[in-house]
Amino acid sequence: MTVNYEVEMDEIKQTIKQTLLIDRLKLEDITAEEITDDMILFGEELGLDSVEAFEVMVGMEEVYGVMVEDLPATELQIHLKNVQSIAELIMARKTKGMRGQ
Repeated sequence: MTVNYEVEMDEIKQTIKQTLLIDRLKLEDITAEEITDDMILFGEELGLDSVEAFEVMVGMEEVYGVMVEDLPATELQIHLKNVQSIAELIMARKTKGMRGQ
């Protein structure tokens, strides 16, 4: 992995935490700094629900142009598990899109 990849990945993770989670979902009891990259977002740890999962997906499309409608529900659950998995999905979709241009 290159330094540029690592920097872009860190920027994406920060945007996910602040923009897609804290701001978009109006989370008040936690800060972006308290959300770790591997914190389980839905259910047990952060406690988000399916409506909030939908909001995160819409946010991914608005902020990054990443659409996930083509993914099966079971695969989508894996990609939305935590900040790290969402960032990896965004990077993979962005890279795929750039190769297709």
